[in-house]
Amino acid sequence: MIIERLDGHDRSTFDCGVPELNDWLRTQAAQQQKRGNSATFVGADSEDGRVVGYYSSLAYRLDLDEVATAYGAGKRRYPMPAVLLARLAVCVSYRGKRAGEALLVHALSGAVDVADNVGVEVLVVHAIDKDAAAFYGRYGFTQFADHELHLFMPMKAIRSLVR
Repeated sequence: MIIERLDGHDRSTFDCGVPELNDWLRTQAAQQQKRGNSATFVGADSEDGRVVGYYSSLAYRLDLDEVATAYGAGKRRYPMPAVLLARLAVCVSYRGKRAGEALLVHALSGAVDVADNVGVEVLVVHAIDKDAAAFYGRYGFTQFADHELHLFMPMKAIRSLVR
């Protein structure tokens, strides 16, 4: 699998089993990227070039109350700068080939690159369901204190994973 920035890839046959994620990739990803609202990277099969997975990320921040609930701690004076891993999906036919892990590692590496140039303290994920939350949990993400589908990982921990 080759991971590259979305750019004219044929996304019409992509099917991760979640219509919302399929539709977003097919109809919104390119527009959102063109506007600068998000960046989408696709995993393309090395043999036939078909899109077998993707992720999308964007700049984000945790407001003061979100920081408190994420860390289960008292309030800070300032919001926490973050990267949001907004979507990550793998084609049903490509499951079991560690494509999700490869896409996640690529996303984490990209977040470190951003954090090296812009202040970012944490990467946040809003998982679509409990299975997705469990996937992120296996890689060390921590659930927000008040929302089991919202998870985070500090940049310090991400650096230790990808460097």
